[in-house]
Amino acid sequence: MAVSIGWRLKRRTQRLIFAIAVSALGSLAGSVRADIVFYQPLVRDQHLTTAQWQQILTSAQQQGMTALALQWGQHGEVAFYAETGPAAALLAAVEQMKLPLWLGLYADPLYFQTITATGTDKKKYFKQQLNLSLEVRRKWLGYIARHPLQLQGWYFPMELNDTDFTDAAYVHWLRAELKRIAQVLEEPLAISLYYHDVVPVKDWLAAAEQIAESKLQLWVQDGYGVTQAQSNRALLLTQLPCSFSVIAEQFKQVSAPDEIFRARPLTPEEQQQQSRSCHPRILFELRYMPAAEGLLPLTDPIKAELNP
Repeated sequence: MAVSIGWRLKRRTQRLIFAIAVSALGSLAGSVRADIVFYQPLVRDQHLTTAQWQQILTSAQQQGMTALALQWGQHGEVAFYAETGPAAALLAAVEQMKLPLWLGLYADPLYFQTITATGTDKKKYFKQQLNLSLEVRRKWLGYIARHPLQLQGWYFPMELNDTDFTDAAYVHWLRAELKRIAQVLEEPLAISLYYHDVVPVKDWLAAAEQIAESKLQLWVQDGYGVTQAQSNRALLLTQLPCSFSVIAEQFKQVSAPDEIFRARPLTPEEQQQQSRSCHPRILFELRYMPAAEGLLPLTDPIKAELNP
């Protein structure tokens, strides 16, 4: 829902998204209905008041949103779960509105520079990120004890992709780790997946189905917003089992590959071109919806860069 800075930003024409999910999210003028809507917490949004957040979220609900997914609870050293942190006004608004939430866990700013690791190093890094996410979950639970948020589930902001699906032994290990962590949690756990058109479609799908399990939700990004075409992505989405959710990207990249990422919201015509399927849809993300127009900037108004 799910998408990022770093490795995939460079490999995929500097596209910013860290994760994505599937259910349904409305992006433009109500032409797309949505249940789950992703919001990518950024420090530059901290100027908004609780009243402004209520305005945004109420408008998003009118476009079909029934739940909000925060992409991460902590990004590097920045804690968005803190009562006086950058997301304090947003959290106050969702508490007052009793809006159901998927709460993001720990996101490493350098994640996409490390995913090409192999063997023991790859496993060690993944377990480290899981442990950091469990610590962020503990912080969230402390916040919820004081502020009764409507928790629906947890989002683990690590994007699984072709580099995770090339080694059968690693896929088996990955399945065991994700199953172990999902069973520790009382609520569902979600993670996003992305297809880079490196692994054959049938092998990618086989690996994805292998790690699927009842308490783990797999949200597959549709990659609609990037400028770099991937010929087999459409094929993968048509063969994807209906039990998987699809994260529908509600933007189009307008920046060149060597520029800081910039994008615009989809037009109604472009929304209609996105494939309709049996999969639950989750739209990415809130700032590309009409509800956020004029309040959530698409680029940093001061630094002109997308820094969390």
